[in-house]
Amino acid sequence: MPPCNAAYLFMHNVLRRQNMHVDRKKFDALVQSIARQVIEELPADLRENAERLIFVVEDRYRSARGRSDSDEDDLLGLYEGIPLTERSVSDTFTGPERITIFRAPLIEMCHSLRELREEIRVTIIHEMGHYFGFDEDDLEERGLE
Repeated sequence: MPPCNAAYLFMHNVLRRQNMHVDRKKFDALVQSIARQVIEELPADLRENAERLIFVVEDRYRSARGRSDSDEDDLLGLYEGIPLTERSVSDTFTGPERITIFRAPLIEMCHSLRELREEIRVTIIHEMGHYFGFDEDDLEERGLE
């Protein structure tokens, strides 16, 4: 049996993390499947709005300048659009509402496919919360930080 010390546990986790590989195609399929499941579980009135969302996958967050911002390297997801609670009849059409899920940070933080699925689910629900008008404090109160 290997020694149970902090250095061993650290290296064990690093090596396990390095072995976690999910290619982009499989990751995208996971995101689309989990997004459909989450939407199907919503009450009918919320489901109708959520079905308008587009879910896309990117490797990492890129700023408007096209570069990865080191402060945002661990960003898991991003809702882009106007939250339902902030819309008015005078709003002009700005294009489809979209949620981007960032592949690399999710894979880096997960140790198994099961854990990855759960983190994708939580990230999708969190970003959908922004779509429905919840801010970070609201989401944290609901355990979706």
